[in-house]
Amino acid sequence: MTSRFLLAGLLTLAPFATFADDVPAGRYQLQPVEGGVVRLDTATGEMTLCKPDVGKLACAPTATASANTPAAADIAALNARVDALERQVAAGNKAGNKGRDLPSDAEVDRSLSIMEKFMRRFMGIAKDLDHQNQEGNALPQKT
Repeated sequence: MTSRFLLAGLLTLAPFATFADDVPAGRYQLQPVEGGVVRLDTATGEMTLCKPDVGKLACAPTATASANTPAAADIAALNARVDALERQVAAGNKAGNKGRDLPSDAEVDRSLSIMEKFMRRFMGIAKDLDHQNQEGNALPQKT
């Protein structure tokens, strides 16, 4: 009976064994070439030529791993953006725009005026309701 379960388990898991070969073993892949081995970085696409040297492999970037790689292009574009942003920040500090996100005095005065007008009207309504309630004109319950 146990052998049946073992056999059924192996038959069930057999199709999954083929998927294990599709998963990369690590970040780097090695490919033998004439005079050494090429190491491919699967994350960045960088290729490195490794040659035997006194019992070890000495690795150096290949000619294709130059400034034309996608990672190098991305880094160059990001560096250009950082430089442009730093220039903008420096120009803003020199022009005295440190507090440009704050409202002007006129905007603050206008906002306070609107708030004051709202509060006065609200308090007037509250006093009228209180006065009506004190005269015996009870307000209907709205709960």
